[in-house]
Amino acid sequence: MPIRAINILRNNPNAVVLALPDLYPPDVAFPHKTFPELEQGLRTKFQEANKAKGVEEDTRLVNRFKVFCFKHDMEALLLAAEEALALVLEVEPLEVTWTKPVEDQNHNHPPKLIVETLFRAQDKRYIETNHAPLILGFADYKAVAEACPQCFKPLVEFLEGLSPHIEKP
Repeated sequence: MPIRAINILRNNPNAVVLALPDLYPPDVAFPHKTFPELEQGLRTKFQEANKAKGVEEDTRLVNRFKVFCFKHDMEALLLAAEEALALVLEVEPLEVTWTKPVEDQNHNHPPKLIVETLFRAQDKRYIETNHAPLILGFADYKAVAEACPQCFKPLVEFLEGLSPHIEKP
């Protein structure tokens, strides 16, 4: 990933590269258990890849390499989108059985497992590729961001901050 990011950034001076890995499972690719550890690990890999390509340290490249993460899998966002989740499950009211904020959910009981359990309770099978876009399509992304303030909200704020800088066709 860092080599691809460097290639993109070197070839397009207007590009910004976002890294958006899952925090869980921990210790994949390098030791990390927290977002700051994950971010530092990715930045270290980025610097190493830069040196391996023979590129002098260039703060302009580093500043255009942004690291965000999902603290859990995508299903954390589904749990944060309670109204949309209830709508798709056809359940009113939706009984909240998970930790809030959802980003504090225990890694041994991840959001995906909770979502699958909610679907089974309604005699439905959770199909990630169908249900995740459907639920998130019904959700208010700002409400989801507020429900996921640790990792998802900073990504949303960054993306919202780009809109004045995007060229209009």
